[in-house]
Amino acid sequence: MGKPRPPPEFMSKRKKNDLAMPVSWRSLKPSSSRKSSSRIAVRKRLIMASRLFIGSVILLLGGFFLSFQINETSVHAVGQSDYTGPSQPIDRVVFRSDGALNHKWFLNWMGPLRGLSLAEINLKKLQLNLLEEDQILSVKVKRKFPTTLEISIQEREPLLVLRLRDSKVKFKDWLVSADGCLYEGAEYSPSMLRLLPSLKIPPAIIERNADDQGYKKLKDIPVVAPLLELARSEYPEIFRDWTVVSYHRPSDKDPGANITVNSKRVGKIRFHPSNYASQLRRLRYLLDEPKFSQAHFIRSIDLSHGRSVFAKI
Repeated sequence: MGKPRPPPEFMSKRKKNDLAMPVSWRSLKPSSSRKSSSRIAVRKRLIMASRLFIGSVILLLGGFFLSFQINETSVHAVGQSDYTGPSQPIDRVVFRSDGALNHKWFLNWMGPLRGLSLAEINLKKLQLNLLEEDQILSVKVKRKFPTTLEISIQEREPLLVLRLRDSKVKFKDWLVSADGCLYEGAEYSPSMLRLLPSLKIPPAIIERNADDQGYKKLKDIPVVAPLLELARSEYPEIFRDWTVVSYHRPSDKDPGANITVNSKRVGKIRFHPSNYASQLRRLRYLLDEPKFSQAHFIRSIDLSHGRSVFAKI
């Protein structure tokens, strides 16, 4: 027999210890399958924890939403209950005004309130409808539960009367307020209206509203109004004699501008639309002088030229 063949080169030569059996199974090292199963278990635990977390979040959000809905329903119910009360009919209307309009006027304007509760009154609509009346400048409407409706209004105050002819060739008196508004007026006493001077202006500056109901504001009146208001409050004995007011280009920067007043005692009083207080002081001083106070009638007084005063008896 020849010599034994050497092992192939791709096979390593085993040592003696490599061929020996292990002493026991405890000496075996963990295999890769053990590591793989550990990773799977960790992954399962992570998935389970994630599901628990997501579930908790969903439950928490659901509880919050349910609580919000319950609270919302509760607040609405309480609010509605407080708002409408037992839906008792309105039995008291408190109406306040700084002018001529009164409680009776409001009830006639509003119409029957029988059977209506406070909850059925649209406050905003009521306020807007009242403001459509040109005599009314501002409105406050308030509910006072259970059955009281409160209305407070501020009215325009008439300074002049403008008589106009309508399409049916009939004359109609319109009241003129300090802001130039023309309105028919309600609840004024005849004695009060008789004290108002008449306004005389060219028809060309009077314009109708687009709906042909009433007239647009007279833009020059806010310049003239302070003269009338001051005369009425500070010089009532002079104002009572004024019968007709007219104006021409009323501007404090126009030297040719003027306001002309006809009165029972003075045929024509001419003012410039500026510094009314000074002009009225000079007018009273002049009327108190013996020469003028003893005159039955004064033809004219012109105060529109600064400090100079021109008068004719």
